Amino acid sequence: MQLKDKVAVITGSAAGIGRRAAVRFASEGARVVVSDLDDAAGADTVAEIRSNGHEAAYCHSDVMKIADLEALMDFATATYGGVDIFWHNAGTTSAAINSDRSGYHPGITEADWDQQMNVHLKAGFFGARLAVDQMMKRGGGAILFTSSAAALKPPVGTAPTYPIAKHGLILLTKMMAVDLAKHNIRVNAICPASIKTAMIEGLLADDSTKGIVDDLVKQMPMGRILEMDEVAACATFLVSQQASAITGTVLPIDGGRTSL
Repeated sequence: MQLKDKVAVITGSAAGIGRRAAVRFASEGARVVVSDLDDAAGADTVAEIRSNGHEAAYCHSDVMKIADLEALMDFATATYGGVDIFWHNAGTTSAAINSDRSGYHPGITEADWDQQMNVHLKAGFFGARLAVDQMMKRGGGAILFTSSAAALKPPVGTAPTYPIAKHGLILLTKMMAVDLAKHNIRVNAICPASIKTAMIEGLLADDSTKGIVDDLVKQMPMGRILEMDEVAACATFLVSQQASAITGTVLPIDGGRTSL
């Protein structure tokens, strides 16, 4: 078991990649703190994990609020004794997706910009910093950020808010990795491309956005949307001792898209 007796906190883990990874982490021996805004879905994730004979607990958390992130770390410590793994996985799409010929993304509002920066970058920075406080007490740990293939190779014509916020996580990964290596705390990021999540399925279901995913798939040498289990497998490796020499790495999980 790759994560035996580790305490893993995963934000945005009530559904999608986060939920799939939470179940996998638990199957590998971790005690998982599921964190999300959707309490019902979070409870379902915990129930699934427990039904398989593994350990998990749920904590409601709005990652845009530092007080909630502090409460999340306190919950993990009170429930399981500390934090060994922190994965900032919570995310959201941009409200303004397509460009407009009348100007440079006039549909982007201040609220949209702030949401992207807060959910992805602000929450990643403060969540990781709070997790480090706990990891220091335990002699080390592993931090993982969910960035995006769009941060490595932005798709043409889409709003810049999401790629910019996700690219910020890449820089944060490298800076934290260097600073924390001496404390036995590893920091890495994954960059998924088109993954079969509810978010992608939602884009595919809307004729006005379906072309975005179609175009991305055409750019992937593998020629397909990737599976959530494929992302969860990579994440499990990066936070496990099998990756004990890996820090500051940004791993594309993209079917070859960013290699073109």
